Amino acid sequence: MKRLRSPGNIQKRILFVTLSCILAMCLIISYASYYIFQNYLRRSMIQSTETNLRFLSDTINGRMGDVYRMAQFCQNNSNIARYIKDNPNPDNVLAVSTYDRMLEEYNSNASKTYMPRVTVITNEHFLQICTYSTYSTTADLSQEVPGLPFFDTLLGDSDYNFSVGIIPDPFLRSYRPVLPIIRPITYQYNSVQGGYLFIEVSADLFTDALGNYAHAEDSHVYLTLEQNTYLLEQNLLTEAPAAYSLRADLSDAAQAPDILIHEVDTSDGACRVIISVPLNMPGCYISQSISGSELQGQRTLFLKIIGAALVGIVAVGLFLMMLMDRMIHTPVARLRDKIRRIAQGDFSREPSIEWDHELGDIGKGINDLSESVTSLMNKRIEDEKQKQDLEYKMLQSQINPHFIYNTLSSIKWMATIQGADGIAEMTTALSRLLKSISKGTRLLVPIREELAFLEDYCTIQNYRYGGTISFALKVDDPTIYDRGILRFTLQPLVENSIFHGIEPKGGAGRVTVRARYEDGGARHRNIRIDVTDNGVGISPEKAAQILTDSNDSQADFFREIGVSNVHKRLQYEFGNEYGITVDSIVGEYTTMSILIPEASIDVRSAGAD
Repeated sequence: MKRLRSPGNIQKRILFVTLSCILAMCLIISYASYYIFQNYLRRSMIQSTETNLRFLSDTINGRMGDVYRMAQFCQNNSNIARYIKDNPNPDNVLAVSTYDRMLEEYNSNASKTYMPRVTVITNEHFLQICTYSTYSTTADLSQEVPGLPFFDTLLGDSDYNFSVGIIPDPFLRSYRPVLPIIRPITYQYNSVQGGYLFIEVSADLFTDALGNYAHAEDSHVYLTLEQNTYLLEQNLLTEAPAAYSLRADLSDAAQAPDILIHEVDTSDGACRVIISVPLNMPGCYISQSISGSELQGQRTLFLKIIGAALVGIVAVGLFLMMLMDRMIHTPVARLRDKIRRIAQGDFSREPSIEWDHELGDIGKGINDLSESVTSLMNKRIEDEKQKQDLEYKMLQSQINPHFIYNTLSSIKWMATIQGADGIAEMTTALSRLLKSISKGTRLLVPIREELAFLEDYCTIQNYRYGGTISFALKVDDPTIYDRGILRFTLQPLVENSIFHGIEPKGGAGRVTVRARYEDGGARHRNIRIDVTDNGVGISPEKAAQILTDSNDSQADFFREIGVSNVHKRLQYEFGNEYGITVDSIVGEYTTMSILIPEASIDVRSAGAD
């Protein structure tokens, strides 16, 4: 015998599956959050370090800019150029005045403290500004400087060259680290080198910039001068050759294109990220490694938060599962019963499923939906009834065709025999008009047939008003004649133009009917037919009333087919975007425009009634 599963087992299975899904979701979210947090943390620390290094580099660049300005002054000053050319003795007036000008420029330089030695050297003599002359050697720099091992390298380079790096001052008895700069000085009126400039830049220029620069203990700041790398620590520059291997280039994460970011493996097996910002010194960078302890500390804190959140989520999930198990079963059963009754045709409202919570909103939505379905069906029935009533009214307007047609034929022959051509023409027009009315019940007719019907109607009205009203028909494209239109669409509009536009004017008037194509979008074109009169015009309020008033026609034969009825028939047949629009200026004109689709009403192949 097959064993049936108890509801309790199903409930336990649901609880187990739900709890498993919650745990799995929590683990996935935790892993994704940790991954996103780790990337965000590293990116944030990179950007923060990059910003700090940018400020540090701006400080160093500003001081080096002062050094460059002092060097450019010495290379371009006319007094120094004359001194190079004349090569006078130190006690010469030119030498003294040149030295005074150099000293004036030096004292006005904001970074003079970082230039302990500025020397202009000729072949035999030199002018020197030295801030620690007490401890300096008495060497003849004009003879000693050319003997320095790096002299030719620095002098011969087209740009500033810092490949020598930080060295002890060669002309100082005590140890003082400096960065040497040697640049050529040309004669005043040509580019031939006549002397050279020797500047010592103190290492304090770099170490002083770190005075207020805070960073973690395991985060190091490096200065790279071309092939030389130095560790900046405790106001000291210590040579520190690169002892790492490149793992990945992360420069895409930099905020500026000139920033270099590298992930490296250090000699102790650790992974570090190093950010390098270029200085305004060729081949020179200021770099900093991201603190590993800060990264690890933030990761540990985040993992603790994630662990606590997981425990809380699981606890809340268990509580919510038990609560929802009690709160949802009964409402769901009632909602299911209501849906079943709707499927059976019962659309009545059920107030008992409209509880004061989310499921009650669903119940209210189901009740509203059932009422909407009922209203929609009733409206559809009413629309069909109105459509049938309009068609019935149109058919009611038809007159017994044979008797009247035969009688009019007799009148026509009598008028012809008696020579009354006007009566014969008017009778012929009326005969064709009545024949068109009696053709049948076909809903769509070619526009050619509707225009022919309208011409007969206009002929009768022309005789009726003694020729004071003229009519004009214009079709922009011959293919329009073969398109379809609802029967008796144009005559009520022309009739309205005569009775309500021209007749109240009390004089001659003109009615123009124009048919043309109009762009209806990507799929099809529309046909627009304008009926324009130069009558008294109508106000905007009356224009709106014409399309809603069902008693707006006073015609003898078409009393039941007014403008508003034509408008409704067009919308019922083609949609609400089609129908009639009215444009008028009081005292000038009135235009009633009919808009119908072209693609769906091609009746060239329609059979006769």
